[in-house]
Amino acid sequence: MGKQDLLKAELVKCANDFVYFANTYLKIVDKNNQVISLKLNPAQKKIFETLQENPHLAILKARQLGSTTFIAAFFFWKTLFTPNEKTAVIAHTREAAENIFRIYQTYYEFLPRFFKFGTKTQSVRELAFSHKGSIRVSSANSQSFRGSTFTNIHASEFAFWDNVGDTISSVFQAATGNSFIVMETTANSLNDAYQFWIDNNGFEKLFISWKEGVDYRGNKAPKDLTDEEAKYIKDNDLQPDEAFWFVETLRGKCGNNLNTFNQEYPITADVAFITSGSKFFNITFGVSAWEQTGYVEFFPPKDYRGYLMGVDTASGSPNGDYSAFVIIDATNKGNINVVASYYDKVPVKTFIDEIDAAIQRYNPLVVCESNSYGLAVVDELVMKGRQLFRRISYDKAEDRYTEKFGFNTSRSSRPILLARLYEFVSKRWVTINDVRIKFEMNNFIYNDRGRPEAASGQHDDLVMSLGLALQGLEQIDIKIDEERREKRPASVRQMIEMELETGNSYKRLAKQNYFYDQQNNGFDDYVSPLTTIYGD
Repeated sequence: MGKQDLLKAELVKCANDFVYFANTYLKIVDKNNQVISLKLNPAQKKIFETLQENPHLAILKARQLGSTTFIAAFFFWKTLFTPNEKTAVIAHTREAAENIFRIYQTYYEFLPRFFKFGTKTQSVRELAFSHKGSIRVSSANSQSFRGSTFTNIHASEFAFWDNVGDTISSVFQAATGNSFIVMETTANSLNDAYQFWIDNNGFEKLFISWKEGVDYRGNKAPKDLTDEEAKYIKDNDLQPDEAFWFVETLRGKCGNNLNTFNQEYPITADVAFITSGSKFFNITFGVSAWEQTGYVEFFPPKDYRGYLMGVDTASGSPNGDYSAFVIIDATNKGNINVVASYYDKVPVKTFIDEIDAAIQRYNPLVVCESNSYGLAVVDELVMKGRQLFRRISYDKAEDRYTEKFGFNTSRSSRPILLARLYEFVSKRWVTINDVRIKFEMNNFIYNDRGRPEAASGQHDDLVMSLGLALQGLEQIDIKIDEERREKRPASVRQMIEMELETGNSYKRLAKQNYFYDQQNNGFDDYVSPLTTIYGD
């Protein structure tokens, strides 16, 4: 067989065997700035195998496992050997896009001459072959891909894009019907990337743990393990060389912060998302995203209980925030329960109707945010004669203190609201029965300026509603007193019911002047079970 026949056979073999081509001809620049052959590692082989099953792949991974290098190799191979094949690389920043493109340039630069098909364009962001195949890179904020179509799309670190959901949608618009789309990222809190990860959207989901990285092994035993380090090693069943590397990396690269380590080098997908970002609450709830909107009731109303409702009102715009309310049972301030909630994007008038229907069931003291659209809710509830939280404020114009309805959320009052909410959540004084509230709490983080708020693309309307409800604790006792006097027991059965609901004996409540009179309502012979336990 002549030389030309051998070259032709080699071209055919490479065009049909990616693994052979990559291991034989592709070069990369290693950490020591040396040009070496690309040899697919176990994590890269895992990605390749998964792509054979589904061309739409979402990868969540630890850092520096070679996923970007592999995706570039695979798409370079497809583009090089396929006329009219078009590849797009979209990164979170322009610098990141250019760094990825240098991988493609290195692949092409070190190819044997007989593989260097002619090019029409070679720039810092585009490599176009004479057979009309091309590779282009850009940042997620760029408009350069608008109006174009691509057979291969690499979405790099998509959890760090601005407006994750909108950008992902525009990426899909650029894909052809038979395209390969690979979305890969490290975690970035519970933003839209998390929603994409858990959604049933046709993408194969592949998590790659740091334990699959061949370089993540150590040979030096650490001294004096902390309790936290020892627990992590035991819980994750680390081998000695894995444990050595874990401790060295935790101490040397992550500042002894296990949350930072879990974000950069997650061992499970849940750990990756939940520990990334700077969370406001010190509790993480093991919940996924939810789709349920509307009214949800967890416990029905009961007599002799004290209820508070926090109300956060939005405009009702489909693109805006949600209108929400949360009702809590605050009878026992050390053991508060979320009993009902509402969450939806509806017109303000519809939201007011939902609020009033819940008020008629629970008869709560309503703590309504009085900013913006909340003013309409306050006015309507006052007209209906509902009981609202009141605040004392100083009127400079009239030089006197005035009483106003609702809670005005301002730069000075918002931290007070959040401080109480944090205390009650962290000390487990409030039981949160609603998965929707738990999800928002997982997603409530400090932004770059240190302000607590919902992560990008998420909402905090239920979180704020719960915080508003807790602001009414100082005023709920008066309402409870009034209701217990109104619902004065008329029989021993009702007395027992009151004792069970309040946790107080009838005699003790009578002494607190809820319904005391000299005749003791005709129940002089009744001895409460609670009296025998707690005394008078």
